[in-house]
Amino acid sequence: MPDNNIIVLLKDVVAGYQTTGRGWRSLFKHVNVVLRNVNLRVYDGERVAIIGESGSGKTTLLKVILGLLKPVKGSVEVLGKEIYKLPRRERVNVLKQVGYVPQDPYKALNPKLRVRTILSEPLESTKANLEEIEERVREVAKMVQLSDKILDKYPSELSGGMMQRVLIARSIIHDPEILILDEPTSALDVSIQAQIIELINNIHKKLELAILTVTHDLGVAQYLSDRAVILYKGEVIEEGHTDDIIAKPKHEYTNLLIASYKASI
Repeated sequence: MPDNNIIVLLKDVVAGYQTTGRGWRSLFKHVNVVLRNVNLRVYDGERVAIIGESGSGKTTLLKVILGLLKPVKGSVEVLGKEIYKLPRRERVNVLKQVGYVPQDPYKALNPKLRVRTILSEPLESTKANLEEIEERVREVAKMVQLSDKILDKYPSELSGGMMQRVLIARSIIHDPEILILDEPTSALDVSIQAQIIELINNIHKKLELAILTVTHDLGVAQYLSDRAVILYKGEVIEEGHTDDIIAKPKHEYTNLLIASYKASI
């Protein structure tokens, strides 16, 4: 694919968290490195999965992409803009074109707001009037199969599956270029997981946006991605077509992941 179709581009990214010692050592800052020379490309309209177990660096990678953690080294481009070289306001404007669905819907939704308000909030800073905002809220609610009755409810009145639909609706209400999903089914009952996966794929087809799914679950990755990136101890150890990786893994860690997944089926 041509480079001008790249939505997210990471080049040789090294990232981690600053720590300080005790006593006189507190005068010196040390970076606990989590990501090591990570390279990643996500193209327009592409479905990509970042796969790794807990501690692999998935959360840190998400923070880097979402503009929340500046790398120690390397560059991060979103929609052709190197976001950590931009003034804060410009960075925020670029990242408004990124939709993000966090892992835990129970923590991510404000319990004091009705669903209608939760969905309309991202549009309040735009030039849209109240009538246009309401029209867009209803349009997106319909897209994720939320009824008008649900719009008047509080998060505490909803099931986990319904809350996840609300989160997805909020993430696409501003018509983003890419949708980033953090473990999109991990907080859901097995019976609901398939419905959410189908919903995400329907959104991908309808909106033709890029989708980046971060998950430990190979099954989820297989249904939500065409290309997979395997992350292990902060390094990309393997990438390629998702089905090819599952059929013929090249790295020992990937082989173990797949064996564990197949044993759980």
